[in-house]
Amino acid sequence: MPLPESPASPRWRTAAACAGLPPQIVFARREIEARPALEACRRCPVARRCEESVAPAESYFDGVSAGRLWRNGRLVRLRGHYVAPSHVVSGGDPTGGLARPA
Repeated sequence: MPLPESPASPRWRTAAACAGLPPQIVFARREIEARPALEACRRCPVARRCEESVAPAESYFDGVSAGRLWRNGRLVRLRGHYVAPSHVVSGGDPTGGLARPA
C-alpha cells in the first residue's frame, strides 16, 4: 500500500496552476507583478495544499500562496479580485479582516 503524500511532498506542485510561471512572478512582492500567479490560483486544484505546505505566516513568506499575496509572512491587501473562491469568508472579505495595507 502506498504511503499517503505529505503536504511537503513536491508531487502536488506539478498539479498547481502556477507550475509553469517564472519564479519572479510567483515570489513577487507587489500585486502588479504577482497578477498572473494570483489569477492562476483562482483555478488551482491544489490551493489548500499549497497554503499548508508553504505555511506563509509561519515562514515570513514573500509571494503568492493559495490565492493570496504575502509579504514577510503577512497578507497584503489586494486591489484586484484574484482571491481563490475557497478563501472568501462571510461578508466577502477574503482576508477575514486580517490583512494590513502594504
